[in-house]
Amino acid sequence: MTLADSAASPLCIAFVVLHTSPIDEPGTKDAGGMNVVVRAQAEELAKLGHRVELITRRQDTTSRALSELAPNLRLHILDAGPAETIEKGDHELYIDEFREQLRPLLEELDVDVIHGEHWFSGIAALPLARELEVPLVQSFHSIAAKDSSPLADGERAESPGRLAGEAMLAKESDALVVISDAERHTAVSRLGANPEHVKIVPPGVDHDLFYPAEHSDANTSRRKRLISAGRLHPLKGFDLIIEALALIDEQIRPLLVIVGSAPPDSTAYETSLHEAVERLGLADDVLFVGPKTRAPLAEELRASDIALMPSHSETFGLVSLESASSGLPVIAYRSGGLQESVLDGVTGLLVDSRDPAEWAATITRLLTDEALTRKLSEQARQHALEMTWQASAEQLLAVYRELTAASFDTVDAAHE
Repeated sequence: MTLADSAASPLCIAFVVLHTSPIDEPGTKDAGGMNVVVRAQAEELAKLGHRVELITRRQDTTSRALSELAPNLRLHILDAGPAETIEKGDHELYIDEFREQLRPLLEELDVDVIHGEHWFSGIAALPLARELEVPLVQSFHSIAAKDSSPLADGERAESPGRLAGEAMLAKESDALVVISDAERHTAVSRLGANPEHVKIVPPGVDHDLFYPAEHSDANTSRRKRLISAGRLHPLKGFDLIIEALALIDEQIRPLLVIVGSAPPDSTAYETSLHEAVERLGLADDVLFVGPKTRAPLAEELRASDIALMPSHSETFGLVSLESASSGLPVIAYRSGGLQESVLDGVTGLLVDSRDPAEWAATITRLLTDEALTRKLSEQARQHALEMTWQASAEQLLAVYRELTAASFDTVDAAHE
């Protein structure tokens, strides 16, 4: 086979996602934006003719070990640890057991490239990639803060091996795929990654699913709706927007819709949110609707007027892009990748503070300035239309092609 033949041939790509299934719905268990990104890119790669194998850990006793999700796309479930949903940090205990189950599967699949999603997966897959002499691509989706960083209320400390594990993967993986320039900077500055090995692959959005509502004049008098979606975890900052809502004038106070549920390690935080609503007298102003699958989430977005992203930090903040595609201006905390997913003054507004009063003032600004809100809404949709999952998958494929071509060269040289 020539190098040209190798570059044109379909690849077999293994996405390893130890701690959460790629088909879990965001807002449930430990599923979030990572699950959306992995599945969407996998589906697009499969449509391009590549064989894509999604591999995860069993979380129940009923799911089949192998499922055909679509042409060229399969899901494998490996037995490692208890067959139940466990706290995210506890997955470190089962990395070795997962690796032993992963080894024969990868050998059987004859993969061309392995893509580790989150550090658990990368640590499990790295030795096997070396044994099989195939490239390992690593994505973190979030990078641990330093040990000295204070924990948010209710937040669990990182699993013990994460800091060292991420640093090792940053140096040992054949490529790091990140979702934003902010994540790239963190990988280089905090983890010591080689800048030349870090590749930015932006996400996309399903424009046919996330589209703007048609607002008639008859709806202009209805109560405004704010929406915030994600796992009910301290890092997502839902407590901030509940506090801010209480400071908005009752005459114009909107309804706040919160979409999502708590992962196993954040049930106390979810309870604290409900307690805050009662304490602040907001029982008629906050609606917890639980987790939503993709289509119902899109409907919730279309029924809303402004999206809120109060997270302490995000590598990108995929919900902000889905909100923009739905024609919603987004108010977000100015940190990390949120500074890239929300274009300040173009698709939404960035808030520099975590002071509830400043958030209340920013929300009030959009509630009372219809011209600004309409302008941001239109620009948000136009920006989102430029982001597609096909383009995202093609950029990811380019990373794989570069690595497999280099691997082909190495093997070819060894046989000369």
